[in-house]
Amino acid sequence: MNYTTLKTNIQNFMEDDSSELSVSIDTIISQAEDMIYQRLPNLPAYRGSASGNLVVGTSQYTVSVARMIRQISIIDSSSNVVYLDHRIDSYLKDYWPNASTTGTPRIYSTDSASTSGTVFTIAPTPDAILAYKIDYIAPEAGLSSSNTTSWIGDNAEAALLAACLYETSAFLKAADTLQLYKAQFDEAIQLLQQEMQRDYAAEYNGGI
Repeated sequence: MNYTTLKTNIQNFMEDDSSELSVSIDTIISQAEDMIYQRLPNLPAYRGSASGNLVVGTSQYTVSVARMIRQISIIDSSSNVVYLDHRIDSYLKDYWPNASTTGTPRIYSTDSASTSGTVFTIAPTPDAILAYKIDYIAPEAGLSSSNTTSWIGDNAEAALLAACLYETSAFLKAADTLQLYKAQFDEAIQLLQQEMQRDYAAEYNGGI
């Protein structure tokens, strides 16, 4: 379901062609997409990765697009891929209290988040230029007049439309349809969860 079709469906389903609804549809779509992301952040569409090189003596790094960090790995001096252990920031500071002391990184913690991205800290502070890879989770680009298709729109039409109609019912204060579309949205999310579980399960091991 592309952007134009979704807009038309929202107005047709709600039987409302008012200018108030028309100018608010983009916001409604954005809120609906956020609801889907917040309920199913592990959908494959939300997964991404970034790579680069650690800087000697630098313990903090920013991933500009990440909302959540799944895992961080480095290539050590023996060319092995090593996954860093995730710990809370207080544990990391207790483990490596002096950030100016360097070594081979073994753990990381999520430090903070802002409009610039998610900041993470690693310890020990790197003593060499090592390649790293970050696997993260972030919403995909939402539907708009300049971005007319999305993975959710193409592959989760029922969830997207139900979420939009739920949000529209709230916007219009339409109590008679609010619960109807909430129920449809909840059911669509459950079906997506089942699909996701099958997607991440190995048939060989799971006997699916």
